[in-house]
Amino acid sequence: MDKKLIVLLLVLGVILSGCKIAEKQTEEPVGTEEQESQELVNETVEEVNQTTEPVVELNDTVDTEEEPGEINVTEPEENVFTIEIDHLTFSQKDVVIEKGTTVVWDNLDSYKHKITVYGVVQSPTLYEGDSFNYTFNEEGKYYFVCAIFKKYTKVGTITVE
Repeated sequence: MDKKLIVLLLVLGVILSGCKIAEKQTEEPVGTEEQESQELVNETVEEVNQTTEPVVELNDTVDTEEEPGEINVTEPEENVFTIEIDHLTFSQKDVVIEKGTTVVWDNLDSYKHKITVYGVVQSPTLYEGDSFNYTFNEEGKYYFVCAIFKKYTKVGTITVE
């Protein structure tokens, strides 16, 4: 009887230690929302860098306080073109405007967005209901995208004539 009890205790010990090992193996570290957002941005940057479209270098963000005449938040101008952001989509992706036209990006989406016009300007974070505008005074072709959701929002173009 003592042998049966010893064998039973050994079997029970093996089973219990196996459960503890399985528990440890299934635990996964939990990342923060900030880490997940940064990983998404890194993946997006990598994908954009792999595109066949011409690469335009992105300058550091432009200090909009130095150019108060170019960004007008309160008064609409005569030549204004609006691009709405909704469901991770721009309402206009390929835009042709005249020199001196102000382009307004309106965020109708529940997600926050940050508009980047490569080599020119980057908006602050736009929450639902926010808008950002920029007046294009130089002729040329400009590429814009949401810096937060590059993976989901296609690159748009603004051609200034």
